[in-house]
Amino acid sequence: MRFQEMPDPWPLWLAKQRHAELIHEAEQYRLAKEAKQYRLASAHSEGPTNQLSTRLLNSVRGGLGQWLASVRRALSGREAPCDDACPDGAPC
Repeated sequence: MRFQEMPDPWPLWLAKQRHAELIHEAEQYRLAKEAKQYRLASAHSEGPTNQLSTRLLNSVRGGLGQWLASVRRALSGREAPCDDACPDGAPC
């Protein structure tokens, strides 16, 4: 066989490369589509429950935060040294 009669390997190689890229892109698209469908399906089933639990936890946390703040204020008020003179002359 002479050199001029041999087929050029570049077009075949380029076609195989492009084919592999298209297969990879199609697989990535399929995976992304499945993930989106899963997120949508799981969001509908947990949506109202999740919102209710979040609101409940936020209200409990807010109530506890206010209660703890009042306890801290009461405790810090007791620990503050007094400037008043004690009747027996002893330090307060």
